[in-house]
Amino acid sequence: MNITALTAQIVFSEIGSVRWQESRDAFEVRTIRGAHLFLSPNSEESIPTNVHVDEIWVPEADRRRGVATDALEALCLLADKYRFVLEGGPVGWTANPFSSRFVSWLFRFGFERHTSPYLPPADDANAFYVRRVPGNWQPVNS
Repeated sequence: MNITALTAQIVFSEIGSVRWQESRDAFEVRTIRGAHLFLSPNSEESIPTNVHVDEIWVPEADRRRGVATDALEALCLLADKYRFVLEGGPVGWTANPFSSRFVSWLFRFGFERHTSPYLPPADDANAFYVRRVPGNWQPVNS
């Protein structure tokens, strides 16, 4: 298959099983280890240039075992391979006691603070959006 014929769904299937979640307007990608990534690409018909990471969810029994780390690492490697930008947020909520750990975790994968006049403001002055552009990033576990 030629690269221009690939769709977002086919690209995402490289890291797990994929199904469209109409209620979320996003693809749900379930990795082999059981993480669920909810991804909203800017295009369903071609390789996306931007993908919003809506949520990363891991079943409670599998938490704190590196399942989410493996899933996000696979997604970042995929983004580097196909040269698409990952976006997320807002993150860094004041009321969340694990917020700083989560933000530090995201930064390990090359995410950075992202500001744009087109992003809706968060209700919390400490919350912000993140963005990761493809580039020179080394996997966390290497």
